[in-house]
Amino acid sequence: MTSTIVLLGAPGTGTHALAEALAPHLGAAPAPLTLTHSLLAQAVAAGDAVHVAAALQAHQGAQITLLMGLDLPCPAAEQEPRQALDAQLRATLGAQAIAYRVVYGQGPARLASALRALGPLLGNQAIGEQASSAHSEARAARLRAYGCEKCSDPVCEHRLFTALTRPPAQGCA
Repeated sequence: MTSTIVLLGAPGTGTHALAEALAPHLGAAPAPLTLTHSLLAQAVAAGDAVHVAAALQAHQGAQITLLMGLDLPCPAAEQEPRQALDAQLRATLGAQAIAYRVVYGQGPARLASALRALGPLLGNQAIGEQASSAHSEARAARLRAYGCEKCSDPVCEHRLFTALTRPPAQGCA
C-alpha cells in the first residue's frame, strides 16, 4: 500500500522546491511513498467551497501533510495576503481535524525539517541524524538569547517552542 505525503503552502512558500529536494529520499523508504501538491491553497484563496471539500479529501487520506512555513523571503506587498492565506489554511485543517507538520528553513534547512517530519515514514535513522545535526547548527545560530513573552511573530514562536522541546546541546551552560 502506498502512503501519500501532501505538500501545502501559500504562494511563494517553496512547495515545488521542497518536492524536488525530497524526491531522491522517497525511493529509499521501506514502503512506497507518493508526494502530491495540495490544491487547498488555491481553493481557499478563491473561496470555492466545492474545491475546498475535494482538496480536503486528499488530506484526509494522506499519511502526513506538510505545511510550508512563512519564513522564505516575500515582497512586502505580498506579505499580508500570504499571512492571511496561511492562517486560513491552518484554520481549515484544524476545523477538519487534519494533522499537519509545519516545515521551516531555507534551502538545506527546509529539507532537513521535512526529513525530520517524515522520519517514521522514511525508516532511515541516518537521514534523521543528518537532519537533526544540520538543524542543531542552524538553531544555535538563530536563537535569541532572551525571551519575549509578548512577541506574536509565528516564526519566533516556532523557534522558541522547538528549542524548548529539544535537549540542551552539550557544552552549553
